[in-house]
This record gives sequence, structure tokens and C-alpha cells, in this order.
Amino acid sequence: FIDRFYGRVLKDPLLAPLFLDVAQVDLAEHLPRIKAYWHKMLLGGTAYRRHMMAKHRSLDRQAPLGSVHYARWLEHFEAVLDDSAEGPVADRARTLARRIAGNMRRNLEATRAAI
Repeated sequence: FIDRFYGRVLKDPLLAPLFLDVAQVDLAEHLPRIKAYWHKMLLGGTAYRRHMMAKHRSLDRQAPLGSVHYARWLEHFEAVLDDSAEGPVADRARTLARRIAGNMRRNLEATRAAI
């Protein structure tokens, strides 16, 4: 589902510039990392050992992320799940994505407010 999700995100006129122009994401490096993250979160994998907030703080300093960005990210994430997955793991992915988007938004807003 990650490949399908990024296929959508990288065509989105709001989100694609953040990934491609601002963050300059190297997909060959990023996709295996994000797949390992979701494998850890959903199935208990152990390959992911990074802290994602540092990268997102850096991105937010360059191009502040607003509610519209989180809503669009979540819209794509849930659409991919709706189209390709069902059951308890898909339900958990949906719940985690909502939680992650909310936590990241609050964390980055707090970081901006402290500056």
C-alpha cells in the first residue's frame, strides 16, 4: 500500500512539491525506510530504528505544514486503504495514520510556537 500511497502523493499538486522540491526525497532510499516504519507499526517489524520527527521539523522550517497538508495526506492514505486493504491490520493502519497526523501537527505547531 505504500507504493500506491506515494503514487498518489507524488501526483498531488499540494503535497508533491513538499516531497520532491522542498524535502528532495530520494525515493530509492525513502520508500524502503517508510515501508520498514509501517511494518514495525503494523506487524511488529524491527528494521526501523529512526526518529521521524527530526526530518519533519526540518521540512516544516522550510515550508510550514498546515492543517490542509495533514488532511490531504490522510485523505490519500485512507483512500489507498479503502481501495486495497481491509480487516484488522487495515483498521489499525487507519487509526495509526490519524494519530500520527494529529500528533505531528501538534508537535510541529508547538515547535513553531517555541521559536
